[in-house]
Amino acid sequence: MHAFLNIKKSARISDEFWTVTDQAGLLDVVVAGLGDGRHRTLSNGHEFVNMSSYSYLGLDTHPKLVRAAADAVLAEGALNTSTSRMRVRFAALRDAEDALSELFDVEAVTVNSCAAAAWASLPLVASGLFTDAVPPLMVFDRNAHFCLNAMKPSVADEAQVTTIGHNDLDALEELCRTHPQVAYVADGVYSTGGQAPVAELLRLQERYGLFLFFDEAHGISTVGERGRGVVLEQMGGINDRTLIITSLNKGFGASGGAIFLGRKGSRKRYDTALRNGGPLMWSQRINTAGLGAVLASVELHRSAELTELQSRLQRNIDLFDSLVHTEQSGDGLPIRHVNLGDEDATVRLAEALLGHGYYASPIFFPVIGRGKAGLRLMLRANMTTAEIEDFSSLLKQLRDQYAAA
Repeated sequence: MHAFLNIKKSARISDEFWTVTDQAGLLDVVVAGLGDGRHRTLSNGHEFVNMSSYSYLGLDTHPKLVRAAADAVLAEGALNTSTSRMRVRFAALRDAEDALSELFDVEAVTVNSCAAAAWASLPLVASGLFTDAVPPLMVFDRNAHFCLNAMKPSVADEAQVTTIGHNDLDALEELCRTHPQVAYVADGVYSTGGQAPVAELLRLQERYGLFLFFDEAHGISTVGERGRGVVLEQMGGINDRTLIITSLNKGFGASGGAIFLGRKGSRKRYDTALRNGGPLMWSQRINTAGLGAVLASVELHRSAELTELQSRLQRNIDLFDSLVHTEQSGDGLPIRHVNLGDEDATVRLAEALLGHGYYASPIFFPVIGRGKAGLRLMLRANMTTAEIEDFSSLLKQLRDQYAAA
């Protein structure tokens, strides 16, 4: 018992800070959207800029995606087929998966969230279905996203599971030397900042046949040619010893999640996943509106507009880094963690920033390790220079005030 999860313990530790966060007005903030990551609360009309939105390119409010979502529903006359996708599916689902496969040169299958993608695919990897019928030692990075770590009990029913330190390549290589099959589970871009050492992992893959499993929820769209993300950009293209899951509603701006099963045309893996992959078999799929948005986003990813949005995002990242130093400064990625260490100070700082018109998510255990409480910030392409400069000035002023309290 509690070999991999201890929800009762984590709830006991974190509950006080969730309560304080709620009392500070930082949870369940009901708003009307004003566009470009700006909102107005329905309770008192307070307007603010969302500094913790993961719509890195601002595509969630892009007119083309919004219109495509509405048009898809009106054209089909239904949100979904209300039956397993294995049995019956709309053409929009087929078209969206074909378009994603073509865009990223992968065999893509979609689900209704990135978490569902993890649920569908991790047990398949652990079973050995993708590693010549030999269940691999499943090695989880300590900082892997919760949706990956939450699958450990199910994965452990198929294969041996272990966890190593964050980006600990020496420990991983030692396991590769002493086990015939190893699969490494990590984030391409971590939700609290930083990225996987992809180039070094590929060298271990080449030397030992290491199977790589990446969550690229925060990498897709933000960087790379046609928005292919950190992992595919460094790989040059997916290979048969790699599986990637991703979100389609963060940088991609649409809805749902996807599994990149291998090279485009990997039909055996596709059939294996559809016939054995939990949520792929029986869960609800992305609804028709989301599929319409996926198709519109694919089209945008093939245009010059994507490059311009990526450039704007990079300029905003560089501007913020020039004004506020964090451990992630200079990595070229949009996630920043302002570490205060103290949970109460973190909540009070976030509360003060919201009063000045900026929402910044306070994070603490179990979202991040104990003693690392702080603000999680996401830079976006559709932030203005004035917003970033004003927020950065307020952040530094208030951080010094609350850190010293």
